[in-house]
Amino acid sequence: MSVAGFRPSTPFLFLGHTLMTHIHTTKRTPLLGFTLVEILVVIAIIAILAGILLSALGGVQESAKKTKAKSLMQAFARACDIFALDHGRYPGILPESAVDGIHITSMQNALLELMGGARVKSINSPNSVINEFDNFSSGPAVVIENSAFFEDDATTSNIRWDLTFDQNRFGEGPFIGGRQYEPYFSPKSADLLYAAYDNNSVPTSNDLGDSFFFPTLIDTWETPIMYFRSSRTSGPVIAASDADANTPMPQFEIQSDLQFFDPTDQIINVNGSLFGTGSTTEDRLAWLTLLLAHPSFWDIDETNATPDFQDGVAWGTARGRYMLLSAGQDTIFLEKENQPVDNSGSPISTPYGGEINPSMMDNFDDVIVHGGA
Repeated sequence: MSVAGFRPSTPFLFLGHTLMTHIHTTKRTPLLGFTLVEILVVIAIIAILAGILLSALGGVQESAKKTKAKSLMQAFARACDIFALDHGRYPGILPESAVDGIHITSMQNALLELMGGARVKSINSPNSVINEFDNFSSGPAVVIENSAFFEDDATTSNIRWDLTFDQNRFGEGPFIGGRQYEPYFSPKSADLLYAAYDNNSVPTSNDLGDSFFFPTLIDTWETPIMYFRSSRTSGPVIAASDADANTPMPQFEIQSDLQFFDPTDQIINVNGSLFGTGSTTEDRLAWLTLLLAHPSFWDIDETNATPDFQDGVAWGTARGRYMLLSAGQDTIFLEKENQPVDNSGSPISTPYGGEINPSMMDNFDDVIVHGGA
């Protein structure tokens, strides 16, 4: 029933609407965020993932370095093979028996012939070789004559070789048989290490080893790469210089001191190496024989390893005509910590015990490339 003058309840509705709107708009919104515990958990997870990533990245980088080192060694090996096809022998400007491993290494000896920049002669050289040597030496070259450093002790007369090297012509290619060849090997400058010849300090026979060094090939860890070249396809793998006179000439002629020097005249990590100064000559020859020999054609077993190795003579078939050896990531040739173990699990400190076989050398992280046939 309506009452005269009574207006509808709109103001009341409006007031109710206004009140409800006010209540809705002033309602507190919950704050969003992380607790301290949650933040610490996230930080810990990120740290763990970062550690895993860095570890994996380090492994990838070292793997890449090893791949790069092996690629460089294989490139050198291909150069050796091409050289052998052209000349019927593997590179080395001096006979291997005239390389002492200190004043010139086998790798340096090979580089000088693969890349050029050097000449050699001996008392038995033909006049054409002597004339070429003299003409080459007339420039800014270092000349080493009548030095015991380059004495071929494999001959009864101990022939001495003269060597001349011009740093500015290194890389022009070898001069062989009266003909100039293109270089067989052209590495990057970062792959080579040598001290430049100082015209103001001409080396003599007394200070040659301290003042002048030929270029050598280095791996990605900046350690010199070793090169071993065989001179024969038969005979024992290696024989010590003082082996029995009836022992046939070895396949690889390795100087008895077996000192491994880098181009700054510093011995490379000898304290941690099986090639170190604490090893006997026979030990070094034995380990080196195991590196060179083929596992499938090995003639030494536990019953006769000791007398054969101690005489510096071991029979077997080499894996190839040459071997390249990089010390690897640890920069130590045949690191003692990686030496193989015998049948009882004990480390083999000398090659005279345990399971004697070239396959045991797989324990080491050295990078090895064999080649040649």
